[in-house]
Amino acid sequence: MKTIRMRVTVVVEHQGQILLIREKSGGAVGYSLPGGNIEFLEALPDATRREVWEETGLKVEMDRLLWVDERIDRAGDGKHTIGIAVLAKVVGNETAPIPGGVEGEQIEWAGWVSLTDWKTLPQYHITRQEDVLKALEGDHYKPAYIGNMLDKEQS
Repeated sequence: MKTIRMRVTVVVEHQGQILLIREKSGGAVGYSLPGGNIEFLEALPDATRREVWEETGLKVEMDRLLWVDERIDRAGDGKHTIGIAVLAKVVGNETAPIPGGVEGEQIEWAGWVSLTDWKTLPQYHITRQEDVLKALEGDHYKPAYIGNMLDKEQS
């Protein structure tokens, strides 16, 4: 059966820093934004809160939509994932992430990184920094469709 998955990518900016995670993996090391699959019948704001909580232990609320992207892999049986990126704000007084996420998550590290330092870190998605920096430029940013991420990674 052919299906389309949906996932949320969460940009959390706080005091000039961005929230990043590094997942446990047997391969390449890279940093990424918190996020993951949206569950069946789960609203986007709920998925935003849940994913950030599971991966960092922080409470956030969705602020606004940033972009929509896709990952269309036509090889083999093919996979199609629609990604929705949102900006979220930390709520409450707790701003220190749990370094390994909450129990049962495959998170090796979670923490705040300055936007300047983030530019020097290895990334899972090579175009993600540019997308985030554009989105954080100010209130004039408008949500956009940014295309197939797999095409961007191959170029």
